[in-house]
Amino acid sequence: MSLWNDFKFGLRLVLKSPGPSLIAMLALGLGIGANTAIFSVANGILLHPLPYASLDHLMDMGEVAPHRAPDQAQSVSAFNVLAWQQQSHSFDRIAYYRYNQMNLSGVGTPAMVQGANVSTNFFDVLPAKPLRGRTFLPEEGQPGHDREAIISQALWEHQFGADPNIVGKAIQLDQQPYTVVGIVGVDAAMPQAVELWMPLAFTPAQRNDRTSHYLRVIGELAPGVTLDQARAEMRTVTERTDAAYPDTNRGWGVYIQPLAMRVVGRDTYSYMYLLIGAVAFLLLLACANVANLQFARALGRNHELSIRTALGAGRGRLISQLLNENILLGLGGAIVGTIFAAISIRLILAYMPADVAVFVGGWDRIRLDVPVLFYNLALAIVAGIVAGIAPAWHASTPDLNSTLKEGGRGTIGSSRRRLRSALVTFQVALALILLVGAGLMVRSFNSLLDLGSGYLPEATLTADLNLPGTPQYQKPDAQYAFFSRALDRMAALPGVKNAAIGSFLPLGNGYNTSSFSIEGQPVPDASRVRYAVQQSVSPGYIPMLHIPVIQGRTISNADGASSPPVALISQNLARRYFPGRSAIGQHVKIGRDDSTSPWMTIVGIVGDVQWSWGDPNVEYTMYRPAAQSPSASAYFLLRTSGAGDATALGAAMRQAVAAVDANQPLFDMRTLADSIHESTIGIAYVAVMMSVAAALALILAAVGVYGVMALLVSERIHEFGIRRALGASPAAITGLILRRGAMMLAWGLAIGLPLAYLLARGVQSLIVGVSASDLPTYIGISLLLALMAALACIIPARAANRVDPLVALRE
Repeated sequence: MSLWNDFKFGLRLVLKSPGPSLIAMLALGLGIGANTAIFSVANGILLHPLPYASLDHLMDMGEVAPHRAPDQAQSVSAFNVLAWQQQSHSFDRIAYYRYNQMNLSGVGTPAMVQGANVSTNFFDVLPAKPLRGRTFLPEEGQPGHDREAIISQALWEHQFGADPNIVGKAIQLDQQPYTVVGIVGVDAAMPQAVELWMPLAFTPAQRNDRTSHYLRVIGELAPGVTLDQARAEMRTVTERTDAAYPDTNRGWGVYIQPLAMRVVGRDTYSYMYLLIGAVAFLLLLACANVANLQFARALGRNHELSIRTALGAGRGRLISQLLNENILLGLGGAIVGTIFAAISIRLILAYMPADVAVFVGGWDRIRLDVPVLFYNLALAIVAGIVAGIAPAWHASTPDLNSTLKEGGRGTIGSSRRRLRSALVTFQVALALILLVGAGLMVRSFNSLLDLGSGYLPEATLTADLNLPGTPQYQKPDAQYAFFSRALDRMAALPGVKNAAIGSFLPLGNGYNTSSFSIEGQPVPDASRVRYAVQQSVSPGYIPMLHIPVIQGRTISNADGASSPPVALISQNLARRYFPGRSAIGQHVKIGRDDSTSPWMTIVGIVGDVQWSWGDPNVEYTMYRPAAQSPSASAYFLLRTSGAGDATALGAAMRQAVAAVDANQPLFDMRTLADSIHESTIGIAYVAVMMSVAAALALILAAVGVYGVMALLVSERIHEFGIRRALGASPAAITGLILRRGAMMLAWGLAIGLPLAYLLARGVQSLIVGVSASDLPTYIGISLLLALMAALACIIPARAANRVDPLVALRE
């Protein structure tokens, strides 16, 4: 009953002071709303990245190349994954897959479809109930029996018009007939972004291949087996393979991690924890603000609290009532926070490109659901208690003699005054940390954009094309002939300045590395194998992207199929493997010394290119003429000659390809700027959200400084009146108040700067291209806070200068 009475009494007090109560609710609402929005994102991405009930038992398995960190695991060879299936007892089942982009034709406009070849037990390990038809049968994993396909519900609806009779019909994939045996719904979430699945059938040669690493592997832990036990057993299996085949497996390891970690990605986990920490700081700032507000309100209630104490109210009773009032403010803040969170979540979802969102596990599960709302409610109660505990503790011990003698005129003791100043110092320090974090993230994102600006990305249109494995394009010379004819037609288009083809795009986050050998420097075993990004490019690729030629020459039209094989290498590769001597004229080849690939003469050294923004290490790169190293897949790049929109060339680009072969579709058509933007959108999101949190923190810190200085003026109005009467100038009184504000600012900077630096050092791996000790950021943020503190002090200072000496003395 007393709790209900406290609730009603607290509600009356909140309604009695609507202005301060609304300010407190808004402050808490901002902090609660930001935390709720980020929690909803974390709940979807980190806690529910895949719709599988047994997600905790599903493991991602990969091989670790020699001299690589364990978390840099890559794909697995067919021989090794089959050995794992036979020798491992820690896993009930092991499935594997590889991505395979297919050209779907014969139904409307030819389209590229993201497909995957999977083991026949794939949908047993990652269960997905077919909407129609069935999943794969064991015998469909044999060569000659692998012409079946399972399609996604989305592909069924938008490409086949939701044809109810599609199961059992044949479709054309890479101009080969495949029979649709099933349709799966949204629970078929792996591999990500896949629209159709086909069985993976190994030939005898592929089963014995230990050097080609191209399979992703998923294992389901046996009941009672822990991750550590599985890792220990797989190390033993790997060591046996190492000993049996040292020429191909020496030094290779195995890495096992939860499948959720693979889907989400370590960087995403780190960025999410960074954002969770940022919004937690923001909520603490809001609580400190409300605590200062409650201190000011308690000043006006000193007389009331003293009378209640004199009448026998215990300290616990007073604290309970005061905290109950703060919890009501917190619940009001929860309402504000829910609205703020709903708007924030809508904005977060709206600006993520659809073709990127499909690769973000759990993105479709970000919403304000029941768990998130319960989190919001619990956070509101905790925030109310945190914001009110210190004011309630101090207000519950009024000085009865002085308060009652003074007839109710409230005063604040020196201890409470110091605590209020400490809270403001705390706010300044927290705001500084958030602002520094946001500043470093923004500078990091801008450094990536600056890195890509040298490629003139806005004026470069790109598109990908994969040739099917049909007899028409099985031979390398046929592949090159297709790309060459299409490229010639594109180069002749009006408005095109340059045209080129290449295997990968700068900062595209998509590239592959291959082993290579250096003549005269054989590797003794697999642990010494060298790797580099292998780019097959036309002569126009290097000059179009303004990649500097540091030594030698670039690729030319004379480097044809019948010419001596040549290669360019990146500056980083030259420094690593040709120290103290020129790499020009040296010979390299793809694969090991005994491979059948030809030796290539190094004719040039070019500048390093960052292929992935998330990898701080610039990969070694080797460029080969496309005429000498044809590929079935390549990017077309067109550089416009004018200032118009590069995407306007898209239709003509498609027509140029159709003129060569109407069955070959272009996909991922976009400017290089859009490609870079999408590859860096993760850090862009983090930078924006950190900036919003920092801006709110700056506002809350400014309100905190203003509140303390305004109360200081109201407390010392008698003193300021005497000073005015004795001839003190407005500048002197203003200086007095500014010095007080400067003192709190100085303490805030003294505490915040070291903490900001230490935290920045802790997340240095997430700040690409910018040092954690970036001096301009720290100086700029400190000056911004100083300006904020000065503005927050000016208004109370003007109020102090308007004090009438006669009125002040009369009071």
